[in-house]
Amino acid sequence: MLCVIAKLDELATETLAAVQKIAFSDFTPSNPLHGHITLATYIGDNETEFVQFCKHLFAGLSSFAVEYKRIEVLEGNSDSAPIIVASPERAGLLEEVHRRIAAAYDGSLNQWTQTGSWYPHTTLLYKPGVDLHPICCKMAASFVPFSTQIRKIEFSRVLESGYDIIEQVELPA
Repeated sequence: MLCVIAKLDELATETLAAVQKIAFSDFTPSNPLHGHITLATYIGDNETEFVQFCKHLFAGLSSFAVEYKRIEVLEGNSDSAPIIVASPERAGLLEEVHRRIAAAYDGSLNQWTQTGSWYPHTTLLYKPGVDLHPICCKMAASFVPFSTQIRKIEFSRVLESGYDIIEQVELPA
């Protein structure tokens, strides 16, 4: 599984980590916040071709703005537990980049990043078996909407022990 992620800058990651810490009065964090938005998760069999397609797409891009507007619970399904997320607006180049990747590779993307299913977000808390709604309300009460620039896109391979960044593309200002 290979993820294409829009990497948040340090200030945006720190801002979301501060909101995330509200939950730590009840829980110990399992991992530090990896500030990103997943654009696509490729599960096909030609990663090299997929990466080359994406890099060609990104070659014409400049850094772009993303507007974080809310903190919310994304309900899970039979395969996954609910999570608390910070949700950016699904608009502008963020949406356009996803649309272009999905137009070419929709059948090779996982169920969460295919056309019609993709919901951009940054995960703040995953804690199976816990009612996340009260925690989300606390987080949302301290959240102030903000804008950030996406200046880097990374390709990361999902491993059992985490992830491995295999390539990255810097987006010029």
